Amino acid sequence: MIKDITQKPLLELKKLTISYRSRSQTRPVLRNVDLSLHRGEILGLIGESGAGKSTVGNAIIGLLAPEFVQTSGSILFEGRALEGMDEQERDALRSRRIAAIFQDHTMSLDPLMSIGAQLTEAIRAACPDLSGKQTRGRAIELLTRVGIESPSERYHSYPHQLSGGQRQRVVIAIALSGTPDIIVADEPTSALDATIQKQILQLLRELVAETGVSIILVTHDMGVISEIADTVVVMRDGNVVEHGSTATLLDHPVEPYTRDLLAAVPRLRISSGKRTDPTFAVVNNASADDEEPAKRAAILVVSGVTKAFGRTSFGWSRKPRKPALQDISLELKPGAITGIVGESGSGKSTIGRIIAGLETACEGEIVIDGTRVDVASRRQPGGMLGRVQMIFQDPAMSLNPRLPIGDTLAESVRFGSAPSTDARLAISVIMDRLGLPMTFLTRYPHQLSGGQKQRVCIARALLAKPRIIVADEPTSALDVSVQAEIVELLGQAVSQEGISMLFISHDLALVQALCSSIYIFQNGSVVDGGSPEFIFGRSTNAYTRCLIDARPERFTI
Repeated sequence: MIKDITQKPLLELKKLTISYRSRSQTRPVLRNVDLSLHRGEILGLIGESGAGKSTVGNAIIGLLAPEFVQTSGSILFEGRALEGMDEQERDALRSRRIAAIFQDHTMSLDPLMSIGAQLTEAIRAACPDLSGKQTRGRAIELLTRVGIESPSERYHSYPHQLSGGQRQRVVIAIALSGTPDIIVADEPTSALDATIQKQILQLLRELVAETGVSIILVTHDMGVISEIADTVVVMRDGNVVEHGSTATLLDHPVEPYTRDLLAAVPRLRISSGKRTDPTFAVVNNASADDEEPAKRAAILVVSGVTKAFGRTSFGWSRKPRKPALQDISLELKPGAITGIVGESGSGKSTIGRIIAGLETACEGEIVIDGTRVDVASRRQPGGMLGRVQMIFQDPAMSLNPRLPIGDTLAESVRFGSAPSTDARLAISVIMDRLGLPMTFLTRYPHQLSGGQKQRVCIARALLAKPRIIVADEPTSALDVSVQAEIVELLGQAVSQEGISMLFISHDLALVQALCSSIYIFQNGSVVDGGSPEFIFGRSTNAYTRCLIDARPERFTI
């Protein structure tokens, strides 16, 4: 949508300066930020972690912590300064006319309330005149609109019963429950796979066209910006360094910082060779085109793993169990990185957790380095910690907030497969390799950035001296420059430590760059697989092509 420059902005930030006040000092986090948002416009805010993007969003919706103080400048809504309104008027405006979609779907949803209850609560707050039946119908309509399968069933589900991408879609549905003038969306698609991401972006664009709602999109994903944003503001260290229309800024960036951000975006390379019918799934779910030598024994063999999720039931009301994995078989070669790709809810994280010994399966077999693992047992013989380590998608949730970083890493050394006699030396070596200063050992997770926390998680995994690392979306919450560093560190860990890795991701470009073989998951089954050359150049599987086609064209070559 092309904004009408003759129309007054719906929202303006004028010389906005916000500082963080601690006992010892006052530090500015935003410096003289100017931006304007017109009705029906999608404005993208990009920049690295710590640039101030989320602080701008929180200032607009009124969710700044008490330590953050607006020291100068103004936030104007329809020409009126928010700081000039009384508290009741300001809160009413923010609750009804400004909605928010947050990055952390885990913290945005109440774990003790069903999805339907949380949606209906939001709908009643925005539309109190609706009847109970109308409210439920509206909730199911919203779930359908954001791409939730079986919405009538999911209406009764709890957040822990949904995948990360499904939870994020629920958060988006809650934001859409009223009729806001502005939506502040903070990384709304970071946990979503390419096809659902495209669906959500199309949905947001349709909402703009239908209702005239304006969107402030805070993201590190340049693909998202290129697909949906009308204008872009680039931020660094609390300052606006560049702004302009999306096409102009992405094609002809002026500032070196903007050029560096764009250069760090991974490109998906699609072979121009003739596509042929795949010979996939003949043996071990692998393509015959796979160049991995057959004589090389696999360090991990997964055969016929099946898992179903069921509900707590009583007597005659028992409901059938829902299959999550169906006859999954795959292999991982020593010193190799194998990718697992699929939509949210396809079962890719579930198989990773089963391999790591964090979940059980109904049937099947897993052999790790020649040792059979009982997939149905909750007590793995000898434990799995030293053989398989997992790097989770959300580093904040996977680190103990009450333990300093040094204690977290020391635990990994103590309980790993080869406990070191000098834990501090082992920690010092790995911290140096990952670019983490030793002063971090006394800090707590909340004192580190997202990229720093993820490095700590990688260090924790490596210190346990595992044979296999399962990396479950380890870069999805990171900005592009940090993402590139983390991917390089993972590649170095495999090559230098002789570790094998399962890399679970929805980012096809990252999987292509890292992995020697790839498995495509859909609805709990393996539907395609082979080498990157085969998957991205010659596979004719309809679902594989759908995933590839969903990648933003600007970053596909």
